[in-house]
Amino acid sequence: MTRRPRPAAGFSLMEVLVALAVLAIAMAALVKAAGGFSANQAYLENKTIAHWVAMNQLAAQRVADPPPSAGSRQGEEEMAGRTWQWSLQLSRTADSDVLRGVVEVRRENDETVYARLTGYVAALR
Repeated sequence: MTRRPRPAAGFSLMEVLVALAVLAIAMAALVKAAGGFSANQAYLENKTIAHWVAMNQLAAQRVADPPPSAGSRQGEEEMAGRTWQWSLQLSRTADSDVLRGVVEVRRENDETVYARLTGYVAALR
């Protein structure tokens, strides 16, 4: 009685190549997703800090002595190790004792508006 040879154990070359192709596609997708998360995190960080700058400017107008009058103002503020440029537009409302303030905040040398905040302050009488 002759023995038949046992089939070889393991994977064929074609199976290994298919597995490597699937792994390469999955890894590429993971790297792309991680890059997207990183860019989004930086953008959200900028938006958060810019919002704080805008809130600071409205708060400064609310506690100003004497109270502000309608008009435009702009300036720079240092926060979180970065320079932020802000512009404030104060305009009259239906109530003569109240001004509407709109603050826009950008990073230095960047045209992207990271924060736009509207608030109300007491007007100069």
